[in-house]
Amino acid sequence: MRALRRRVSGGTDLSAHARWAPGAGRRERDIGTRRVGDNLTVDGALSLRAWALDLLLARRPGDRSTRPDFVGSDSPATWELFLRSERCALPLRSRLVLESRTPLHPGLVQVLQARAISELQRILSARGQLLQIRELAAVHGFEPIVLKGGVATLSGNEPVDVDDVDVLLAEEPAGLLGSLLDDRGYRSMASWTVAHLAPRFAPEAVSVEVHFAIKDADQIPELRACARPFAGFPGLWRLSSSDHLWHLLVHSVVTHPYRRGCIRDVVLTSSAARDCSQAELDEVTGRIARHRQSRLLTAMLELAKAVHSGASVTDPFRAEAAANYLLRARFGWAARWRILSPMGTTVFVLLGSRTDRRAEWVETMTRPPLPSSWGFLAAMQRRWPRLGDASQGILRILRLVLGRLLAWPVATSARRLAERSAPRRAPDQTVAL
Repeated sequence: MRALRRRVSGGTDLSAHARWAPGAGRRERDIGTRRVGDNLTVDGALSLRAWALDLLLARRPGDRSTRPDFVGSDSPATWELFLRSERCALPLRSRLVLESRTPLHPGLVQVLQARAISELQRILSARGQLLQIRELAAVHGFEPIVLKGGVATLSGNEPVDVDDVDVLLAEEPAGLLGSLLDDRGYRSMASWTVAHLAPRFAPEAVSVEVHFAIKDADQIPELRACARPFAGFPGLWRLSSSDHLWHLLVHSVVTHPYRRGCIRDVVLTSSAARDCSQAELDEVTGRIARHRQSRLLTAMLELAKAVHSGASVTDPFRAEAAANYLLRARFGWAARWRILSPMGTTVFVLLGSRTDRRAEWVETMTRPPLPSSWGFLAAMQRRWPRLGDASQGILRILRLVLGRLLAWPVATSARRLAERSAPRRAPDQTVAL
Protein backbone atom coordinates (compact mmCIF):
# COMPACT_ATOMS: atom_id res chain seq x y z
CA MET A 1 0.00 0.00 0.00
CA ARG A 2 1.25 3.42 -0.87
CA ALA A 3 2.57 5.29 2.15
CA LEU A 4 -0.04 7.54 3.67
CA ARG A 5 1.30 10.88 4.77
CA ARG A 6 -0.41 12.60 7.65
CA ARG A 7 0.64 15.65 9.63
CA VAL A 8 0.05 16.55 13.23
CA SER A 9 0.34 19.99 14.77
CA GLY A 10 3.63 21.58 13.85
CA GLY A 11 3.89 19.84 10.49
CA THR A 12 5.16 16.45 11.66
CA ASP A 13 5.33 13.87 8.88
CA LEU A 14 3.70 10.69 10.17
CA SER A 15 5.05 8.48 7.40
CA ALA A 16 8.66 9.55 7.57
CA HIS A 17 9.55 8.21 11.01
CA ALA A 18 9.07 4.48 10.53
CA ARG A 19 11.87 2.05 9.81
CA TRP A 20 12.00 0.91 6.19
CA ALA A 21 9.00 -1.29 5.59
CA PRO A 22 6.69 -2.08 2.69
CA GLY A 23 4.82 1.16 2.14
CA ALA A 24 7.15 3.36 4.17
CA GLY A 25 9.64 4.36 1.50
CA ARG A 26 10.31 7.94 0.64
CA ARG A 27 13.20 10.03 -0.67
CA GLU A 28 15.49 11.28 2.12
CA ARG A 29 16.96 14.73 2.09
CA ASP A 30 20.63 15.44 1.56
CA ILE A 31 21.82 17.17 4.71
CA GLY A 32 25.31 18.27 5.63
CA THR A 33 28.46 17.12 3.94
CA ARG A 34 27.68 13.45 3.42
CA ARG A 35 25.14 12.15 0.99
CA VAL A 36 22.64 9.80 2.64
CA GLY A 37 23.37 6.38 1.17
CA ASP A 38 27.17 6.57 1.23
CA ASN A 39 28.75 3.68 3.11
CA LEU A 40 30.42 6.29 5.30
CA THR A 41 27.01 7.54 6.38
CA VAL A 42 25.72 4.03 7.12
CA ASP A 43 28.94 3.32 9.03
CA GLY A 44 28.35 6.50 10.98
CA ALA A 45 24.79 5.49 11.79
CA LEU A 46 26.05 2.14 13.11
CA SER A 47 28.55 3.97 15.32
CA LEU A 48 25.76 6.22 16.56
CA ARG A 49 23.72 3.12 17.40
CA ALA A 50 26.63 1.69 19.42
CA TRP A 51 27.00 5.01 21.25
CA ALA A 52 23.25 5.24 21.93
CA LEU A 53 23.17 1.70 23.37
CA ASP A 54 26.16 2.56 25.54
CA LEU A 55 24.25 5.56 26.82
CA LEU A 56 21.04 3.58 27.44
CA LEU A 57 23.00 0.88 29.28
CA ALA A 58 24.72 3.57 31.39
CA ARG A 59 28.18 2.29 30.52
CA ARG A 60 31.17 4.13 31.90
CA PRO A 61 32.97 6.32 29.33
CA GLY A 62 36.00 4.02 29.35
CA ASP A 63 33.89 1.00 28.40
CA ARG A 64 32.04 2.58 25.50
CA SER A 65 32.16 1.46 21.88
CA THR A 66 32.73 4.84 20.20
CA ARG A 67 35.20 7.69 20.43
CA PRO A 68 33.99 10.44 22.77
CA ASP A 69 34.35 13.05 20.02
CA PHE A 70 32.48 11.02 17.37
CA VAL A 71 28.90 11.92 18.20
CA GLY A 72 29.71 15.61 18.39
CA SER A 73 31.46 15.77 15.03
CA ASP A 74 29.40 13.55 12.75
CA SER A 75 27.12 15.01 10.06
CA PRO A 76 23.43 15.88 10.41
CA ALA A 77 22.75 13.46 7.53
CA THR A 78 24.01 10.57 9.64
CA TRP A 79 21.93 11.67 12.61
CA GLU A 80 18.81 11.96 10.44
CA LEU A 81 19.37 8.46 9.08
CA PHE A 82 19.95 7.04 12.56
CA LEU A 83 17.05 8.79 14.29
CA ARG A 84 14.51 8.07 11.53
CA SER A 85 15.44 4.39 11.61
CA GLU A 86 15.77 3.85 15.37
CA ARG A 87 12.97 6.25 16.46
CA CYS A 88 14.70 6.92 19.78
CA ALA A 89 15.08 10.71 19.89
CA LEU A 90 13.05 11.14 23.11
CA PRO A 91 14.85 8.53 25.27
CA LEU A 92 18.18 9.62 23.79
CA ARG A 93 17.50 13.25 24.60
CA SER A 94 16.52 12.40 28.18
CA ARG A 95 19.77 10.45 28.66
CA LEU A 96 21.82 13.32 27.19
CA VAL A 97 20.34 15.70 29.74
CA LEU A 98 22.04 13.56 32.39
CA GLU A 99 25.18 13.07 30.27
CA SER A 100 26.72 16.55 30.17
CA ARG A 101 30.12 15.30 28.95
CA THR A 102 28.98 14.72 25.35
CA PRO A 103 29.29 18.00 23.41
CA LEU A 104 27.05 18.25 20.36
CA HIS A 105 27.35 20.69 17.49
CA PRO A 106 24.38 23.11 17.41
CA GLY A 107 23.27 21.62 14.07
CA LEU A 108 23.09 18.15 15.63
CA VAL A 109 21.19 19.48 18.63
CA GLN A 110 18.68 20.94 16.18
CA VAL A 111 18.25 17.59 14.39
CA LEU A 112 17.79 15.71 17.68
CA GLN A 113 15.39 18.33 19.02
CA ALA A 114 13.26 18.28 15.87
CA ARG A 115 12.96 14.48 15.91
CA ALA A 116 12.16 14.47 19.65
CA ILE A 117 9.40 17.04 19.13
CA SER A 118 7.94 14.94 16.30
CA GLU A 119 7.92 11.85 18.51
CA LEU A 120 6.35 13.76 21.40
CA GLN A 121 3.60 15.10 19.12
CA ARG A 122 2.70 11.59 18.03
CA ILE A 123 2.69 10.39 21.66
CA LEU A 124 0.32 13.21 22.68
CA SER A 125 -1.87 12.45 19.67
CA ALA A 126 -2.03 8.76 20.64
CA ARG A 127 -2.91 9.68 24.21
CA GLY A 128 -5.78 11.84 22.97
CA GLN A 129 -7.04 9.01 20.74
CA LEU A 130 -7.05 6.57 23.65
CA LEU A 131 -8.94 8.97 25.89
CA GLN A 132 -11.50 9.41 23.12
CA ILE A 133 -11.87 5.62 22.82
CA ARG A 134 -12.35 5.46 26.59
CA GLU A 135 -15.26 7.91 26.30
CA LEU A 136 -16.88 5.78 23.59
CA ALA A 137 -16.36 2.62 25.64
CA ALA A 138 -18.03 4.17 28.67
CA VAL A 139 -21.10 5.16 26.64
CA HIS A 140 -21.48 1.91 24.69
CA GLY A 141 -20.36 -0.61 27.29
CA PHE A 142 -17.35 -2.33 25.73
CA GLU A 143 -13.90 -2.88 27.30
CA PRO A 144 -11.00 -2.05 24.93
CA ILE A 145 -7.60 -3.52 25.78
CA VAL A 146 -4.74 -1.09 25.05
CA LEU A 147 -1.81 -2.75 23.27
CA LYS A 148 1.92 -2.13 22.76
CA GLY A 149 3.12 1.47 22.72
CA GLY A 150 -0.23 2.76 23.92
CA VAL A 151 0.49 1.23 27.34
CA ALA A 152 3.67 3.30 27.73
CA THR A 153 1.87 6.36 26.36
CA LEU A 154 -0.67 6.25 29.19
CA SER A 155 1.45 4.79 31.99
CA GLY A 156 4.24 7.35 31.67
CA ASN A 157 6.95 4.68 31.88
CA GLU A 158 9.29 6.30 29.37
CA PRO A 159 6.84 6.75 26.48
CA VAL A 160 8.27 6.07 23.04
CA ASP A 161 7.38 6.99 19.48
CA VAL A 162 4.15 5.45 18.19
CA ASP A 163 2.98 4.58 14.67
CA ASP A 164 -0.66 4.27 15.68
CA VAL A 165 -3.04 3.37 18.48
CA ASP A 166 -3.84 -0.35 18.88
CA VAL A 167 -6.75 -1.68 20.92
CA LEU A 168 -8.11 -5.22 21.18
CA LEU A 169 -11.81 -6.13 21.33
CA ALA A 170 -13.99 -9.08 20.48
CA GLU A 171 -15.14 -9.06 16.85
CA GLU A 172 -18.59 -7.57 17.40
CA PRO A 173 -17.56 -4.63 19.64
CA ALA A 174 -14.54 -4.11 17.35
CA GLY A 175 -16.93 -3.48 14.47
CA LEU A 176 -18.99 -1.17 16.69
CA LEU A 177 -15.93 0.89 17.63
CA GLY A 178 -14.94 1.13 13.95
CA SER A 179 -18.40 2.47 13.10
CA LEU A 180 -18.32 4.95 15.99
CA LEU A 181 -14.95 6.27 14.82
CA ASP A 182 -16.33 6.61 11.29
CA ASP A 183 -19.22 8.65 12.71
CA ARG A 184 -16.66 10.99 14.28
CA GLY A 185 -15.02 11.73 10.96
CA TYR A 186 -12.40 9.01 10.75
CA ARG A 187 -11.73 7.48 7.35
CA SER A 188 -10.36 4.07 6.42
CA MET A 189 -7.93 4.18 3.50
CA ALA A 190 -6.75 0.57 3.48
CA SER A 191 -8.31 -2.88 3.60
CA TRP A 192 -8.94 -4.85 6.77
CA THR A 193 -6.77 -7.83 7.66
CA VAL A 194 -7.23 -11.13 9.46
CA ALA A 195 -6.20 -9.44 12.73
CA HIS A 196 -7.72 -5.94 12.67
CA LEU A 197 -10.18 -3.66 10.94
CA ALA A 198 -8.98 -1.23 8.31
CA PRO A 199 -6.90 1.48 10.04
CA ARG A 200 -8.90 4.61 10.82
CA PHE A 201 -7.33 7.98 10.00
CA ALA A 202 -8.30 11.45 11.15
CA PRO A 203 -6.68 14.82 10.34
CA GLU A 204 -4.07 15.98 12.84
CA ALA A 205 -3.87 12.57 14.53
CA VAL A 206 -2.17 9.20 14.44
CA SER A 207 -4.21 6.31 13.05
CA VAL A 208 -6.26 3.83 15.08
CA GLU A 209 -6.15 0.05 14.56
CA VAL A 210 -9.01 -1.89 16.16
CA HIS A 211 -7.90 -5.51 16.62
CA PHE A 212 -10.09 -8.55 17.08
CA ALA A 213 -7.03 -10.85 16.99
CA ILE A 214 -3.26 -10.55 17.35
CA LYS A 215 -1.05 -11.83 14.57
CA ASP A 216 1.43 -14.53 15.62
CA ALA A 217 -0.16 -14.77 19.08
CA ASP A 218 -2.29 -17.78 20.00
CA GLN A 219 -4.90 -18.17 22.71
CA ILE A 220 -6.55 -14.77 22.31
CA PRO A 221 -9.44 -15.71 24.68
CA GLU A 222 -6.85 -16.45 27.40
CA LEU A 223 -5.16 -13.09 26.77
CA ARG A 224 -8.50 -11.33 27.21
CA ALA A 225 -9.31 -13.35 30.34
CA CYS A 226 -6.02 -12.35 31.99
CA ALA A 227 -6.32 -8.66 31.06
CA ARG A 228 -6.67 -6.20 33.93
CA PRO A 229 -8.10 -2.69 34.31
CA PHE A 230 -5.70 0.07 33.28
CA ALA A 231 -4.81 1.84 36.53
CA GLY A 232 -5.72 5.52 36.39
CA PHE A 233 -7.85 5.14 33.26
CA PRO A 234 -11.22 3.60 34.17
CA GLY A 235 -12.87 1.97 31.17
CA LEU A 236 -9.58 0.95 29.54
CA TRP A 237 -7.86 -2.39 30.04
CA ARG A 238 -4.38 -3.76 29.41
CA LEU A 239 -2.81 -7.19 29.05
CA SER A 240 -1.20 -8.82 32.07
CA SER A 241 2.46 -7.88 32.54
CA SER A 242 3.77 -11.17 31.15
CA ASP A 243 1.35 -11.15 28.18
CA HIS A 244 2.25 -7.53 27.40
CA LEU A 245 5.97 -8.35 27.39
CA TRP A 246 5.38 -11.47 25.27
CA HIS A 247 3.30 -9.53 22.76
CA LEU A 248 6.00 -6.85 22.38
CA LEU A 249 8.69 -9.48 21.80
CA VAL A 250 6.67 -11.41 19.23
CA HIS A 251 5.56 -8.23 17.47
CA SER A 252 9.07 -6.83 17.01
CA VAL A 253 10.90 -10.11 16.32
CA VAL A 254 8.41 -12.38 14.53
CA THR A 255 5.60 -10.25 13.07
CA HIS A 256 7.84 -7.42 11.83
CA PRO A 257 11.39 -8.74 11.27
CA TYR A 258 12.57 -5.28 10.11
CA ARG A 259 12.07 -4.07 13.71
CA ARG A 260 14.43 -6.57 15.28
CA GLY A 261 16.71 -4.65 17.62
CA CYS A 262 15.17 -1.25 16.84
CA ILE A 263 16.18 0.96 19.79
CA ARG A 264 12.63 2.27 20.16
CA ASP A 265 11.37 -1.31 20.60
CA VAL A 266 14.26 -2.16 22.92
CA VAL A 267 13.29 0.74 25.23
CA LEU A 268 9.60 -0.21 25.10
CA THR A 269 10.37 -3.86 25.84
CA SER A 270 12.67 -2.80 28.66
CA SER A 271 9.81 -0.92 30.35
CA ALA A 272 7.58 -3.99 30.00
CA ALA A 273 10.25 -6.28 31.48
CA ARG A 274 10.74 -3.89 34.39
CA ASP A 275 7.02 -4.23 35.24
CA CYS A 276 7.25 -8.03 35.47
CA SER A 277 7.95 -10.02 38.61
CA GLN A 278 10.61 -12.72 38.51
CA ALA A 279 7.89 -15.36 38.19
CA GLU A 280 6.41 -13.52 35.21
CA LEU A 281 9.84 -13.19 33.58
CA ASP A 282 10.35 -16.93 34.07
CA GLU A 283 6.98 -17.56 32.41
CA VAL A 284 7.98 -15.47 29.38
CA THR A 285 11.35 -17.24 29.24
CA GLY A 286 9.50 -20.55 29.12
CA ARG A 287 7.37 -19.36 26.21
CA ILE A 288 10.50 -18.25 24.38
CA ALA A 289 12.13 -21.65 24.86
CA ARG A 290 9.18 -23.30 23.09
CA HIS A 291 9.11 -20.85 20.17
CA ARG A 292 10.73 -21.47 16.78
CA GLN A 293 12.47 -18.07 17.02
CA SER A 294 13.82 -18.66 20.51
CA ARG A 295 17.34 -17.40 19.73
CA LEU A 296 16.23 -13.99 18.46
CA LEU A 297 13.52 -13.60 21.10
CA THR A 298 16.09 -14.34 23.82
CA ALA A 299 18.52 -11.83 22.31
CA MET A 300 15.85 -9.12 22.24
CA LEU A 301 14.77 -9.80 25.81
CA GLU A 302 18.34 -9.80 27.14
CA LEU A 303 19.15 -6.55 25.38
CA ALA A 304 15.97 -4.97 26.77
CA LYS A 305 16.66 -6.19 30.31
CA ALA A 306 20.19 -4.78 30.12
CA VAL A 307 18.76 -1.28 29.58
CA HIS A 308 17.37 -1.21 33.11
CA SER A 309 19.84 -3.57 34.78
CA GLY A 310 23.02 -2.00 33.40
CA ALA A 311 24.41 -5.40 32.34
CA SER A 312 27.09 -5.28 29.69
CA VAL A 313 25.94 -7.01 26.50
CA THR A 314 26.98 -7.11 22.89
CA ASP A 315 24.56 -5.83 20.26
CA PRO A 316 23.19 -8.91 18.44
CA PHE A 317 21.24 -6.83 15.89
CA ARG A 318 23.98 -4.85 14.14
CA ALA A 319 23.29 -6.55 10.80
CA GLU A 320 19.56 -5.78 11.03
CA ALA A 321 20.34 -2.16 11.87
CA ALA A 322 22.74 -1.90 8.92
CA ALA A 323 20.07 -3.35 6.63
CA ASN A 324 17.57 -0.76 7.81
CA TYR A 325 20.02 2.07 7.20
CA LEU A 326 20.86 0.75 3.73
CA LEU A 327 17.20 0.28 2.77
CA ARG A 328 16.23 3.74 3.97
CA ALA A 329 19.25 5.44 2.42
CA ARG A 330 19.35 3.71 -0.95
CA PHE A 331 16.22 1.68 -1.62
CA GLY A 332 13.31 3.79 -0.42
CA TRP A 333 12.14 3.93 -4.04
CA ALA A 334 11.51 0.14 -4.01
CA ALA A 335 8.68 0.47 -1.49
CA ARG A 336 6.70 2.55 -3.99
CA TRP A 337 6.51 -0.39 -6.42
CA ARG A 338 4.03 -3.10 -5.46
CA ILE A 339 6.03 -5.88 -7.09
CA LEU A 340 9.20 -4.85 -5.20
CA SER A 341 7.72 -4.07 -1.79
CA PRO A 342 8.36 -7.58 -0.30
CA MET A 343 12.09 -7.05 -0.83
CA GLY A 344 12.40 -5.15 2.47
CA THR A 345 11.02 -7.99 4.57
CA THR A 346 13.03 -10.56 2.60
CA VAL A 347 16.30 -8.80 3.50
CA PHE A 348 15.64 -9.60 7.17
CA VAL A 349 14.55 -13.13 6.36
CA LEU A 350 17.93 -13.66 4.68
CA LEU A 351 19.69 -12.16 7.71
CA GLY A 352 17.78 -14.57 9.94
CA SER A 353 17.85 -18.33 10.17
CA ARG A 354 16.77 -21.23 7.99
CA THR A 355 13.54 -21.18 10.01
CA ASP A 356 12.83 -17.67 8.71
CA ARG A 357 13.42 -18.67 5.12
CA ARG A 358 11.28 -21.80 5.43
CA ALA A 359 8.46 -19.83 7.05
CA GLU A 360 8.55 -17.28 4.23
CA TRP A 361 8.13 -20.04 1.65
CA VAL A 362 5.29 -21.64 3.62
CA GLU A 363 3.48 -18.31 3.90
CA THR A 364 3.94 -17.68 0.18
CA MET A 365 2.58 -21.10 -0.78
CA THR A 366 -0.39 -20.87 1.60
CA ARG A 367 -3.59 -19.50 0.12
CA PRO A 368 -4.31 -16.09 1.69
CA PRO A 369 -7.55 -15.92 3.73
CA LEU A 370 -8.56 -12.68 2.00
CA PRO A 371 -8.99 -11.87 -1.72
CA SER A 372 -6.23 -10.01 -3.50
CA SER A 373 -6.07 -6.25 -2.90
CA TRP A 374 -5.31 -5.83 -6.63
CA GLY A 375 -8.68 -5.04 -8.19
CA PHE A 376 -8.18 -6.97 -11.44
CA LEU A 377 -7.04 -10.13 -9.65
CA ALA A 378 -9.83 -9.84 -7.05
CA ALA A 379 -12.39 -9.64 -9.86
CA MET A 380 -10.84 -12.72 -11.48
CA GLN A 381 -11.08 -14.59 -8.16
CA ARG A 382 -14.78 -13.76 -7.91
CA ARG A 383 -15.63 -14.75 -11.49
CA TRP A 384 -13.24 -17.67 -12.01
CA PRO A 385 -12.17 -18.77 -8.50
CA ARG A 386 -9.76 -21.52 -9.53
CA LEU A 387 -8.03 -19.45 -12.19
CA GLY A 388 -7.90 -16.41 -9.92
CA ASP A 389 -6.46 -18.36 -6.98
CA ALA A 390 -3.89 -20.07 -9.22
CA SER A 391 -2.84 -16.73 -10.72
CA GLN A 392 -2.50 -15.23 -7.25
CA GLY A 393 -0.31 -18.14 -6.13
CA ILE A 394 1.98 -17.82 -9.18
CA LEU A 395 2.33 -14.06 -8.67
CA ARG A 396 3.18 -14.56 -4.99
CA ILE A 397 5.94 -17.02 -5.89
CA LEU A 398 7.34 -14.69 -8.56
CA ARG A 399 7.36 -11.78 -6.11
CA LEU A 400 9.24 -13.87 -3.57
CA VAL A 401 11.85 -15.01 -6.10
CA LEU A 402 12.35 -11.45 -7.36
CA GLY A 403 12.47 -10.15 -3.80
CA ARG A 404 15.18 -12.61 -2.85
CA LEU A 405 17.27 -11.74 -5.89
CA LEU A 406 17.11 -8.06 -4.99
CA ALA A 407 17.49 -8.62 -1.23
CA TRP A 408 20.56 -10.84 -1.36
CA PRO A 409 23.16 -8.10 -2.12
CA VAL A 410 21.58 -5.82 0.50
CA ALA A 411 21.76 -8.55 3.15
CA THR A 412 25.37 -9.30 2.16
CA SER A 413 26.35 -5.63 2.44
CA ALA A 414 24.56 -5.34 5.80
CA ARG A 415 26.50 -8.30 7.20
CA ARG A 416 29.78 -6.85 5.98
CA LEU A 417 29.05 -3.43 7.47
CA ALA A 418 27.98 -5.01 10.77
CA GLU A 419 31.17 -7.07 11.00
CA ARG A 420 33.27 -4.00 10.26
CA SER A 421 31.51 -2.02 12.99
CA ALA A 422 31.76 -4.73 15.66
CA PRO A 423 33.25 -3.28 18.89
CA ARG A 424 36.74 -4.38 19.85
CA ARG A 425 36.61 -5.21 23.56
CA ALA A 426 38.27 -7.58 25.94
CA PRO A 427 36.35 -10.89 26.24
CA ASP A 428 35.57 -10.35 29.94
CA GLN A 429 33.83 -7.03 29.26
CA THR A 430 30.91 -8.45 27.30
CA VAL A 431 28.25 -11.06 27.72
CA ALA A 432 27.49 -12.71 24.39
CA LEU A 433 23.81 -13.24 23.65
